[in-house]
Amino acid sequence: MYTQFYGFSKNPFNLTPDPAFFFVTSSQQEIISSLIYGINERKGFISITGEVGTGKTTILHYLQTILDPKVKIVFIVQTHITFIQLLKEVLTELKLSFGNETKSAMTRQLSTYLKQTAESGENLVIIIDEAQNLSRDVLEELRMLSNLETSETKLLQIVLVGQPELETKLNSEDLRQLKQRIGIRRQIKPLTEGESRAYIEHRLSRVGSAGKAVFTPEALSLICRYAEGVFRNLNILCDNAFVIGYGLQKKTIDEAIVKEVLEDMGTLPPQETEPPKIVYNPEPILQESFEGSQYSDEAESRPGSRIFTRKVFYGIAAAIGLVLIVFLAMEFRVGPQPQAPTPPLNPPNPVEKAGTVAAETKSEPIRSEPSKKANEPKPAAAESASPVPTPSREGPVPGQQEKPAPVREGQKPAVAEPSKAEAAPAAPKDAGKTETRFQKTLGVAQGGTLYSIARQYYKEANISLVDCILEFNPKITDIHSISPYLKIRVPEIGEESFLLRSPDGSYKIILGTFGQPKYSQPYKNEPELKGKKIEVVLRKVSPEETWYRVTAGKFDTREEGLKTIQALKKKGLMPALKGK
Repeated sequence: MYTQFYGFSKNPFNLTPDPAFFFVTSSQQEIISSLIYGINERKGFISITGEVGTGKTTILHYLQTILDPKVKIVFIVQTHITFIQLLKEVLTELKLSFGNETKSAMTRQLSTYLKQTAESGENLVIIIDEAQNLSRDVLEELRMLSNLETSETKLLQIVLVGQPELETKLNSEDLRQLKQRIGIRRQIKPLTEGESRAYIEHRLSRVGSAGKAVFTPEALSLICRYAEGVFRNLNILCDNAFVIGYGLQKKTIDEAIVKEVLEDMGTLPPQETEPPKIVYNPEPILQESFEGSQYSDEAESRPGSRIFTRKVFYGIAAAIGLVLIVFLAMEFRVGPQPQAPTPPLNPPNPVEKAGTVAAETKSEPIRSEPSKKANEPKPAAAESASPVPTPSREGPVPGQQEKPAPVREGQKPAVAEPSKAEAAPAAPKDAGKTETRFQKTLGVAQGGTLYSIARQYYKEANISLVDCILEFNPKITDIHSISPYLKIRVPEIGEESFLLRSPDGSYKIILGTFGQPKYSQPYKNEPELKGKKIEVVLRKVSPEETWYRVTAGKFDTREEGLKTIQALKKKGLMPALKGK
């Protein structure tokens, strides 16, 4: 539609894999080299994983064009199948007839074919795309099929290609024998911003144009940022930008056009409000409740709706903020008054009196400090920064007043017993953990996983990040089976999140969580951890799967621990802090 308008010889951002547009990054070159080596050297099993849209299928198509002609490739793209169906698909692709459709008969037929072709130097490779959808039973049957070998070499090569969930499945306890047979395991990394720019330039150059000629620098930067290093996202964003540009008859794609694309796709720039999210029993968030209200729907149906909606929203937000400021100011005026409480007109009953005495006894150590002056802010002011209920909720903030507030006429004295909402924040905190803020409390959508939540909030998904979420959601006992009605707490993470204080006052650091204990070995030879004790803690994340959390210590001071975390982060040895 827009190719002639922009002077392109063909559509530069078609989603269909096209060898003419093949673009190789350093990560992809590593994958291609590993595949060629594993196939030619007959390594048996090879595993390649990567996020959706990172070019896995494109690499497989490119691989066909560069492999030795004696390598016979069978592609399996339908993975919601049984092992019998998979065998039929392989034999059909090899043009082998099979009268008896039993597993043993078809396996013998395949074995005969492999022995005959091996004598002539041929090599059969079964490439299974979207392998994360294979059942555990089929994966185990594939392991048994790989036993087709001679005393010298493997007769069959099997390449498993899939999303990160494939890694999780391979790391499960019931597939440990298959995992041990995988000779090569590689992961495709997302593009850097520089690689994303080069990819766009490469695509445009193939159709007779250049990125600088059609994109402003701001537009190009915005596309690269929101594509998150994924080829498919880059194609979709660029293609939609050209469609809108063509509709507006603009020869140059500027930042405004890209923002419109992002809005249409439900991905807004940082200065805009975020789109509403489905949240189960969320904390009160004014911004999201407003966006889901009738005001937004009505305004969107009128010309100039974006400007009108923003003005209404900012006006309401300012009014609410003003009310909160007045409310807090009144609380501060009433809360710290040092005057003695006025005796109540109606004496409290024995239960209330006992509760009041208990509260006064509990707070006595704070009042007895001689350095505190009556006109100084109470310690509760400092506590207000921690993640405890805010004044916008019903009920007082725990610890905000040091003494009971004066009893006014007709008012009963406050009972010191805390409410249910206050009970959790008032409980003693674990000495080994720091206060943690939470980005969101939400439910897992149908078909969603903890990996998808990690990708959404941390822009990255790996076992270490999922373990961070599990740490604050003890009700999850099986990461493969999560109720959509269960509230998931997503913690904010930073360098201090991986610093643990021991009872003796020293510190440990959490290095990462892995699917296999062998990944703790590199840390034992790391100069930054010389003289430190490396420990591996088992994490049971499902009935059949165990993860391994690696820690190091001890560190005499908090500063020493943080300095080590920062040094390891620069070396890429803190998997949960990648890109932070």
